[in-house]
Amino acid sequence: MKELIEKHPKKGKSWRDLVYFPIIFNAIGLLSMSLLFIFLPETSIGSADFNTVIYLSVFITEWLLASIVIRRLRRQGVSLKQLIVPKIKYRVLPAILVFISLNALFTAYMVLSLRFGRISTIGNLNPLQVVFFIALSPMTAGFVEELIWRGYFIEELLKMGISEKKSILFSSISFAFIHGFFLIDKLAVTFLTGIIAGKYYVRERNLLTLMVAHVVMDIVAFILIIKALVC
Repeated sequence: MKELIEKHPKKGKSWRDLVYFPIIFNAIGLLSMSLLFIFLPETSIGSADFNTVIYLSVFITEWLLASIVIRRLRRQGVSLKQLIVPKIKYRVLPAILVFISLNALFTAYMVLSLRFGRISTIGNLNPLQVVFFIALSPMTAGFVEELIWRGYFIEELLKMGISEKKSILFSSISFAFIHGFFLIDKLAVTFLTGIIAGKYYVRERNLLTLMVAHVVMDIVAFILIIKALVC
């Protein structure tokens, strides 16, 4: 790996970022939690305010990292449109299958996690929080995470001569760890999600379908965990 980075110094950033991006996500999340408990010690884990602060930190982090990736793409002469628009002929059946597969997998995980207490529900949200959780957060995650972990990382690894299978594997591992280091079941599900999405992207080169599927996944997930939509 060191030889690859030295041979392709600019592309070596992709290797580092596969590690750095998840660390940044988790570090900012832990910092947000720490500050929350310092300044609002009465806040409880699972409360509306707690979840709002945590997901807001994720929201900001995602746009920060997206801005970095977008600048790099521009320096390479690649526009967002070029990356998002399907690079080969659009096929309906694979798009439907990946959409159903990703949503079925994640919805099943959410239902089981709620059933066995692995994930807590969120109650007493005000209207602005509802909009954030149901609209802004899913749209951001769907756009940014697919842009970075499928469209950017996989393409960069392929340019470096890494095989398709390894490119999908490495991007999926990194993708899993942005969702936390400690919940093994969540790591496994997000890793599998990354594998499915990565295989689809490599075969179909269609980032837009993955973005739409991801947005719907997150909307369904938040609907499941919101216990009371308004105060």
